[in-house]
Amino acid sequence: MHRVTATFRNGRVELAKPVDWPDGTQLEVVPVGPTGDQRSHAESPMTTWPDGFFDQVREGWGDEPFERPPQGEFEVREDW
Repeated sequence: MHRVTATFRNGRVELAKPVDWPDGTQLEVVPVGPTGDQRSHAESPMTTWPDGFFDQVREGWGDEPFERPPQGEFEVREDW
């Protein structure tokens, strides 16, 4: 299933585009901004990580060990 944005208006949730989800599909409705904030979910800052996010990422690595190579010296740049 895909994510779709919606607006709460007159006590109803109005989807931004049609969806083909089957009847009975459960949804999670979370406001992404204050009233009048027209940013899409993609533009809203993420405040929490979804449950199980890091477990899913780790599973994606498979059995290979994850090693971070040395990063070298920190580059100090001149202020603008």
